[in-house]
Amino acid sequence: MAKHPRMILYLDKVQELLKAFPTFTIQQVSPAENVHADALACLGSALDTQFRHSIPIEHLDRLSIEEIESIDTMQIDEDPSWQDPIIDYLMNGNLPAKLERSSRRPRDTTCTATSLSANHTLALISPA
Repeated sequence: MAKHPRMILYLDKVQELLKAFPTFTIQQVSPAENVHADALACLGSALDTQFRHSIPIEHLDRLSIEEIESIDTMQIDEDPSWQDPIIDYLMNGNLPAKLERSSRRPRDTTCTATSLSANHTLALISPA
């Protein structure tokens, strides 16, 4: 006999569904055998009802504390890549030689143009 109102509703539903079976047996499951079902029930009741659509369960093939076998690796030399200067700049802050030369040149030149009404200062950007 169920005591909690929600459990009474579940019991009524089960009794209604059992009418479709010619015979059935009910077994009590020990708490040790019911650990997974209890964990899912606790997880389901802890979730907000808005997000209770599904509970993803992941089965781990091995424990996360297990040691994994080391894989033999070998470093190989690669031909120079167009990405190497970019990686060198990002890792070490080194500009390629071509850019270092161009950065020494003045990037902009200013000149003054005189019109009839006022003086205007223009900034001319030279190509690098």
